[in-house]
Amino acid sequence: MPRTPFQPRVRGTAPAFGNLTFGARTFGALAFGALTLGFALTATAAQADIAGRGPTLGAASNFGQHWQPKMMDAAKALGVRNFRDAVYWSEVEKGGKFAFDTPDTGWPGHLGPDAATSLTFNNGHPGYDDGKTPYTPGALAAFGHDAAETVLHFPRVTAVEVGNEMNAANFVSGKVKDDGLEKRPEHYLALLKATYTAVKAARPEVAVLGGALHSIPVGYVRKLFALGAAKYMDALAFHPYTTAPEQLARQIAVLRGVPGLETMPLEATEFGDPNPDTAAGTLLRYYCQMSLSGVSRAVWYPLNPRGDGLTPLIGPDLKPTAVGETYATIARLMEHRAATDASPDPFTYACHFDPDTLVIWGAPRSLTPAAGQTALGPGGRKLLGPIRLSRDTPVILTGPGTPDLGPQMVLADSFDQFSYSRGRVHDGFDRYVLDRGRRVPLVLMPGQDKSGRPWTPYLAEKDNPDVRLQPDTLLPGGTAARPIEIVQDWRAPSKMKVVAEVSLMPAARSADGVTLRVALNGKTLTRSDVNTPEKWQSAPLSVAPGAVLSIVVGPGKTAKGDVTHYRITIRRAE
Repeated sequence: MPRTPFQPRVRGTAPAFGNLTFGARTFGALAFGALTLGFALTATAAQADIAGRGPTLGAASNFGQHWQPKMMDAAKALGVRNFRDAVYWSEVEKGGKFAFDTPDTGWPGHLGPDAATSLTFNNGHPGYDDGKTPYTPGALAAFGHDAAETVLHFPRVTAVEVGNEMNAANFVSGKVKDDGLEKRPEHYLALLKATYTAVKAARPEVAVLGGALHSIPVGYVRKLFALGAAKYMDALAFHPYTTAPEQLARQIAVLRGVPGLETMPLEATEFGDPNPDTAAGTLLRYYCQMSLSGVSRAVWYPLNPRGDGLTPLIGPDLKPTAVGETYATIARLMEHRAATDASPDPFTYACHFDPDTLVIWGAPRSLTPAAGQTALGPGGRKLLGPIRLSRDTPVILTGPGTPDLGPQMVLADSFDQFSYSRGRVHDGFDRYVLDRGRRVPLVLMPGQDKSGRPWTPYLAEKDNPDVRLQPDTLLPGGTAARPIEIVQDWRAPSKMKVVAEVSLMPAARSADGVTLRVALNGKTLTRSDVNTPEKWQSAPLSVAPGAVLSIVVGPGKTAKGDVTHYRITIRRAE
């Protein structure tokens, strides 16, 4: 197995795993859950061999709604050269003839030779199907004709995206909406086929982006591809708003299991963050994980303020925001560069971009750059003073050398080690359902397989998808008299002292909260009813090899509304 480009020196021992040396890649074979530590770290090291490339950066603009020449100038000054926007059908087709003669319909003509755009075709036209989402043969043909006329008129249009979040309800109307999710794949395929056929006849080199997905709904995609959608798209477009950056590669791995999607290009044509304090870190974390997941284009939403609360690259003063500065830093150091997973352990995330840029974040601990390295914040500013890793804000290291990391105190973490497949990311917990005293395995469910289900892959009780587990939320079932509980067991790899932390936050709509029970080798350490956000921490616990710490969450009197945010972390005691 080849060495990874990032092999941090860890001061002292590596307490999270016992006999472990990162630099030499030697691993102990301590027992870890149902598997051995040797297997777990083999899986982690295998991740480091996943090579990718920094995707093309893009920005979601709204020039089709309001042409702003000064904003276009500010975008180009920032380095934005790839846009995602629209030219609206109802504004260009009048009486069967097309005219792109207003500022809002002619804006792509101002892109210039050094920039390009994709256009989203989604809205209806009052002359067809009452202005609703097209579904009749004549309206579908007219929809495709509009796309063809538009790409013929604007040579800087390099791709068209068919629809917008078509698996949701916000951007569809009329019969297509009324027919519900079950028939949505059939309606969408008709729209996709009409557009693909017309655009390829007009300009074969223009890419057609299909799917137009909100989230990563593998169940919905399976139905769409079973109908033959792969024949009518060059790439699959998705908006991973409901996926944390750290879970992106894992969910895309599930998506790749859909026949026809094994090698298809993926484009994240929208992602963003409403919090201006975290948006810069969010962009950098997503970009790293997209680079490792085969995503070829990453489009931040939005370019400029849109009134919907998401953090723009450029503010109303036409100056870059903190996330805009991060965008420019990524373009300078990472875009189109070969990328390798350089994560040294399950609790630390890192991407190495050729030739010598490292992006790293994760469980807090000290980081000391090597003599030849410079440490930068997401926006490219030099970091001064002691540096600690953060879960939200990555550090960028440039230059040759190997940084030092402080000891890793985390032994297991329910979010960092969540796995849809034990062969990919080793899960530090044995997770299952206790259904009225009977142990039942959790099975993989694809996501949005029907209405009312999560829009991303999830684990669920066999034959009862209403009892489920995701990386950060869980839903028990049953009643207090006959509970269906979610259990997560951690098994000690060796004799040690540990501290366990459990955070629970039931949804506000929960009828009566959830119950928490924590036990060590069957002996209860704590039992409580949780109605409001609660964080429980154990005293230092002495555990022997193979000792089992069980975290059990069940319903209150009823499971109604009991979707609960959770996190479990096991640390070595100081």
